[in-house]
Amino acid sequence: MSSHTSQDGSLLRLMAAGILAGTAEIGLTYPLEYHKVRSQLPAALMDKIGRPALTLKLFRGCGTMMLGNGTKTAVRFVTYDFMSRQIADENGHISAPKSLAAGLMAGFMESTVLVPFEVAKIRQISSLAKSPPGTFATFRRIVQLHGPLGLLYGFFPTLLRQGAASAVRFTAYNSLRQMADGLIVPPGDRLSPAWATSLELLASYAAIISTMPIDVVKTRMQTFSGREAARGNNLLCTYQIFMDEGPAKLFSGMVPRLLRVTISSMVMYSFYEVAFKMVSFIDDRPGASNSHGDASTPLAAK
Repeated sequence: MSSHTSQDGSLLRLMAAGILAGTAEIGLTYPLEYHKVRSQLPAALMDKIGRPALTLKLFRGCGTMMLGNGTKTAVRFVTYDFMSRQIADENGHISAPKSLAAGLMAGFMESTVLVPFEVAKIRQISSLAKSPPGTFATFRRIVQLHGPLGLLYGFFPTLLRQGAASAVRFTAYNSLRQMADGLIVPPGDRLSPAWATSLELLASYAAIISTMPIDVVKTRMQTFSGREAARGNNLLCTYQIFMDEGPAKLFSGMVPRLLRVTISSMVMYSFYEVAFKMVSFIDDRPGASNSHGDASTPLAAK
């Protein structure tokens, strides 16, 4: 989370700007996401899908990911706002530990609602059909084949990936920030936006590299063949990948993922600024509240 990019606005305006910026970023970088997921599939399935040229095939699942991003962003904002109101003291102040607890709850809720969209996206990318069905048709197909719980396949590795990435990213950023004191800026001074973004990018790289095996297992557990081969067991899936395809397979898709977060870090702030101005009419309404300042542009390890 960028500490140097904040906006004052109502909860609804901040949420709308976050959704618009996230949607634009996904549209720009989705081919990298497609290649990441494809490289994590079993070799036999990769061969059947084929290596796509510069066609619309590179955007399979893009609409699903955009819908998922909008949903998780809305859930994150609403959950954090609700939890903050519940645990604030009589003066409306929230201590750091309570703020962390609200953030963890928001992260858990956004991860939960994201899983069905991740399952649908991966099923669309791995589909052998010339034109795979849309998001909600894919949802119906998954429910028909596996029941409602089929929409939550890969829930545990998704939650573990998000939690581990956040822990590594914040730890790495704090360590880098401490190193910057005295080397880049005088101790206690604020970093420039360029330096803060650079440190956040390095922290995101650390989070991505450390969570790649979890991301690969998540992808496998959300495909038809991968889950059946591992009999629904995440540890067995990890073992099978390691033994059958080698340890390097557990880091497949790392380069596209690193490239995606690099591009995102360069454009997300600009997207957010534009989107925030576009939705200014939300706070211009008569009686609109403007009490939810200090929301930051997200730079997360994708």
